[in-house]
Amino acid sequence: MKKFGLLGKNISYTFSPTLHNKIFELYNIEGEYEIYDLKEEKLLKDFLQSLKQKNISGINVTTPYKTSILEFIDILSPEVQAIGATNCIKLKNGKLTAYNTDYFGIVKTFEKMELILKNKKVVVLGTGGASKACIKALLDYNAIVYVVSRNIHDAKKKLKNVFFLSYDELEKTSGYLIINATPVGTAPNSNISPIEENIIQNFDFALDLIYNPKETLFLKYAKKSGKHFENGLYMLVSQGVKSQEIWNEKEFNYEQIYNELINVIY
Repeated sequence: MKKFGLLGKNISYTFSPTLHNKIFELYNIEGEYEIYDLKEEKLLKDFLQSLKQKNISGINVTTPYKTSILEFIDILSPEVQAIGATNCIKLKNGKLTAYNTDYFGIVKTFEKMELILKNKKVVVLGTGGASKACIKALLDYNAIVYVVSRNIHDAKKKLKNVFFLSYDELEKTSGYLIINATPVGTAPNSNISPIEENIIQNFDFALDLIYNPKETLFLKYAKKSGKHFENGLYMLVSQGVKSQEIWNEKEFNYEQIYNELINVIY
């Protein structure tokens, strides 16, 4: 049996096992997908060593380890080198290779939303691993990217080719698309939003990378304002399927898996 899993911290809310078990079911894969809830960053090295001993084929990585885990990886794929974060690790022949399928999932989500991003102003909330993948995708679409951070000084050290805003400056900002790439609003703390309702009114589209709950307070604000919006489920499915393609070295039907999963989850 092939073994996979998700590494993160405080991730009991995740739908990832449901997603991957559905893929196993649809494609007759003898596999299991576990949650690895690691409480401290200092345990990362030992955890990765244990992967090799347990004969695990691959893991996904979520907050807060998408960047810090890289120092313990043997091979970084080109997109990981460009983004500076990983969410997918493959173990083969005793070597750990890091990929970034978040990037792929975000691109698929942009396509689903039918966004035209060239020369459009896009605001991204947050500077973590998911944000970095977003920024890379947006720049590849030739969008004009503004990043909102509570610590602009540190953000400027990490990110290039973008503009920066404080949360106070965001009050006076408008644009084409606003993306919540922070964990603020994730279940069970779902009744909070990283920004106020009046800010979302200044954008045409809203995307929240959170998928649980289905409608965060951020998206409820967007809905109330009549904006086009999307949650993070399509991204979750797309990055998860892409991960399985990397691990199993075969292709899967994204739309079939998404349509099957949305009925199970929501």
